Amino acid sequence: AEYMGSLGVKSLYNTMVVRSSLTIEKPVTDHRVYRHVELPNKLCALVISDSKCDKAACAMDVRVGSLFDPPELAGLAHFLEHMLFLGTEKYPNETAYNEFLQQHGGYSNAYTSDLDTCYYFAVSPEGLEGAVDRFAQFFISPLFTQTATDREMNAVHSEHTKNLQSDAWRMWQLLRSQANKEHPLNRFTTGNLETLKEIPQAKGIDVREQLMAFHAKYYSANIMKLCVLGRESLDELEAMVVEKFSAVRNIDVHIPPSHDMCPHIPPFAAGELPMSVRLVPVKDVREIEFQFPMKEQTQLWKSKPTRYASHLLGHEGAGSLLSQLKKEGLATALTAGSAFDAASVCVFEVRITLTEGGASEEGVKRVGELLFTYVRLLTSTEPQHWVFEE
Repeated sequence: AEYMGSLGVKSLYNTMVVRSSLTIEKPVTDHRVYRHVELPNKLCALVISDSKCDKAACAMDVRVGSLFDPPELAGLAHFLEHMLFLGTEKYPNETAYNEFLQQHGGYSNAYTSDLDTCYYFAVSPEGLEGAVDRFAQFFISPLFTQTATDREMNAVHSEHTKNLQSDAWRMWQLLRSQANKEHPLNRFTTGNLETLKEIPQAKGIDVREQLMAFHAKYYSANIMKLCVLGRESLDELEAMVVEKFSAVRNIDVHIPPSHDMCPHIPPFAAGELPMSVRLVPVKDVREIEFQFPMKEQTQLWKSKPTRYASHLLGHEGAGSLLSQLKKEGLATALTAGSAFDAASVCVFEVRITLTEGGASEEGVKRVGELLFTYVRLLTSTEPQHWVFEE
């Protein structure tokens, strides 16, 4: 949504809430109504009133992720994500949140990316306020009990073990491992018992203390964005947000723009590229990936050059790269796009699913020839406005 207009200020619950008098652009068929507010603690929220919804929902994004892990504690941001579900001062029972959601036809989840950690849930409309009250406490007074800390390490390790059977995860971690060790791209973001228990114990590091320190350092209201959807009116939803989230602490954390995080550290050490790596898959798959490191593209969100390139490289119609690969019996599928775009580097990836012939030495060589021929074709002509519009 794009905001246009001016700001208004109102008093609510003896606090000053900055309420937007902005018009939020939406499709003409959208019956929902929206309002953007900023709480006194600088937490920004979008409330959405939908009188017809059969599920209410809420999501909170915190602008800190795995790239902020301490070097000696790989996976700490992800581990913290797990821990917030396991009891708060107001609701100390570790299962209180999920039990409430289950009793009201809901569910919850969360994920940790390189730059963000996002928590969310859906629930029956009648259960929204109770769920929001429990959810808000994640960001106000989590317990981080020692017993939960010890136990949840095993849950994180189990997730890591599951990922070991995923060829996509293995290939992605391989790319990270090949990156410059001084660059944030070189990270193990999931965490496991080795990085969260064994290594810290050997170094005398108290992981629970580090969890609390990480939460205290980064979980600040000014880098949080909240969205709440329910059947209530906008005034009622705003009042709910103010009541439940005003107690979230704000310490004015400064998170630099992603492209300014490490502009002088090369993602790959000098002499490392070009590089060719062969990987034995877990499943019976035949794929080849071409990865192109370049400057981070997030600041070019209006023109979207990587989306333009991925549209053309991933096209499946007549005259496309994939159509020629299929014609020569080399491939069955192709995808293209940014696999990583943060910390001053974008990794643009072309992934091709090969036939048996395409997976041979000669087949791989021919696939590469066709790909780079097509890339040269694209670079020999100016960008076309009609392609961008499409």
